[in-house]
Amino acid sequence: MMKQKVLILLKIALVAFFLLFLILNITSIVYYNTKIVFIVLLVLFLLFSISFFIVYFFVQNSTSNYKEILETNDNGITHRFSNINSAILNDYQNAIKKLKEKNMYVLGRYDVLDNIRKKYKKDMKNAKKIQRSMLPKKMPKNEYLSSYSFYNPVEIIGGDFFDYVYLNNDASEILFIISDVSGHGIDAAIITAVIKTAFRDLSKNFISVKSLLHDINDTLINMMPSGYYSTMIVAKIDLKNRVLTYSNASHTPLLAVRNNGIKEYRNGGTIIGLFPSAYFHEEDIELNNGDIFLFFTDGIIEASKSKNKYDVYGIDRLKDMFRGNSNYSAETIIENIKRDFYEYLDYRSPDDDCSMVIFKVNY
Repeated sequence: MMKQKVLILLKIALVAFFLLFLILNITSIVYYNTKIVFIVLLVLFLLFSISFFIVYFFVQNSTSNYKEILETNDNGITHRFSNINSAILNDYQNAIKKLKEKNMYVLGRYDVLDNIRKKYKKDMKNAKKIQRSMLPKKMPKNEYLSSYSFYNPVEIIGGDFFDYVYLNNDASEILFIISDVSGHGIDAAIITAVIKTAFRDLSKNFISVKSLLHDINDTLINMMPSGYYSTMIVAKIDLKNRVLTYSNASHTPLLAVRNNGIKEYRNGGTIIGLFPSAYFHEEDIELNNGDIFLFFTDGIIEASKSKNKYDVYGIDRLKDMFRGNSNYSAETIIENIKRDFYEYLDYRSPDDDCSMVIFKVNY
């Protein structure tokens, strides 16, 4: 468009100069009656005309190498490009083609990643269902015992686990396990599945709490790569003989409210899954009417609402809540501790899996 304007201006200038040439020549002949001025003006006119045609030819030739195109994209939007040189136009069209190819590649990769994300989300949802099905659908309850549980993984699936089996037909002997696998997510969930399978299989030939821990330890070492481990407590609740026998494999302490006091039970042994020659011992606790036992994982007492590692919910606060609510039912005790726990966190999610299980004796 700019070059066309230049051509028009050149034509106007030529016409104007020609008219000026005629006027000056007529004037020189009338007033000066001489041909010298005419000859000088004629030479100047010829020089200007030659210069004009050279410039005009150059501009016209340059313009002829340009074309106007209309480019319409896939969305129907039209872009106008005027006076584009053919070489530039080819480069532009090649660049557009490459850009479209790269866009198609990126969109294709995005679709692949989106499908992977959707599949992962679906798989994790299924994994959550499977892991939740590994936990007891209901806790033991009879005329001598009531119980209640709380489970909250920090991710969709987690490393906390608890389970129980009855050792006899009248449900008077209960074998209970709670464990906390190192880490979170898929790895931890796989190990909890191994522990559950081992617990269920080994409990069929139950001998003692300490021997069961020893066998679970061997199973975990033989089946899993090195570096995976778990803390746990195994306890047998014998309601007929009024004895709870437990062994603590480096887990958080078993808390008990008894005779208006509170006590910690830590006896047992080392972490499960690290040492093939690990030894475990057990301890008996006599059961009395009103005794309450709280099993929990470290996600409860180590939960923090700040980056200060000393600013945690803590075992002292847990013990105070446990003892202060001991007159209530097992369910109410758990719910009140939960409420206080999340109030402390300002209702934010904790950084670790959290589990609690309460057994309350009623003789």
